[in-house]
Amino acid sequence: MRSEISGTKVTRGSAKAVAFVGIMGALGNILSWLSISLAPLLPEIPLGPLSVSIALDLSHLTTFIAALYGGPAIGGLTGLVGGLVAANVFGFSKGNLVTGFALPIGKALTGVTAGLLMRALGLQSEGRHRALIVASTLLSYIPEALFTVWIFLSVLPMVFATPEMPFSTWYHIFYPIVLTILTKASIEMLTEGVILAALSTNRSFTSFVENYFATPP
Repeated sequence: MRSEISGTKVTRGSAKAVAFVGIMGALGNILSWLSISLAPLLPEIPLGPLSVSIALDLSHLTTFIAALYGGPAIGGLTGLVGGLVAANVFGFSKGNLVTGFALPIGKALTGVTAGLLMRALGLQSEGRHRALIVASTLLSYIPEALFTVWIFLSVLPMVFATPEMPFSTWYHIFYPIVLTILTKASIEMLTEGVILAALSTNRSFTSFVENYFATPP
C-alpha cells in the first residue's frame, strides 16, 4: 500500500512538472514571437543560399524561471521547447536547417546550466540575493555562447563552403554576425536576470511556481 501511495505521489509530481514545462515553454515561445516582432535589430540579409537576421529574443526568461524553481532538467526542457519559434524564424523559415535544429539545443544548454548553477548557489532559498540571480543568468549563457560560436564559425562555413565561397570566406562573413549575436544575447541575459530577480521576491509568484514542485499529499 505504501509503495502504491508513493508511486502515486511520483506520478502526480511528474505530471505537474510536465504541465509546468508545457506552460513555460508556450510562454517562452510567445515572448520570443513578441520580442522578435517588436525589436528586429538587423534586417534580413541574403547570403547566397541562406539569409541572416538578428532580433531581440526574451524567451529565456521562462527558461530561467524553470531552472530556478525546477532545476536543470526542467530548465533544459523549457529552453528546448521555448526555442521552437526562434528556430523557425531564424532557421527553418530561411531554409537553414543547421540553425533551425541548433537553436533549441543551445537554449536547452542554458536551461541545464542555469539549473545547476542556481542550485549550487542556493538561489532557490528565500534569502536569495538579487545580484547573484542576475550574475547566474549571465554565466549560464556561456555554454550556449560557445555552442553558437561553434555553429557559426565551424559548422555553417563547412556546410555552405563551395569552390567559389570556401570555408575561410564564410568564416569571415559569419565572424561579425556571431559577435553581434553574443553582444545582443548578453544584454538579453542581463535584462532577463533583472526581471527574474524581481519576480523571485514576489511571494504570490513564488508560491504559484513552487506549487508545481510541491510533494503531493
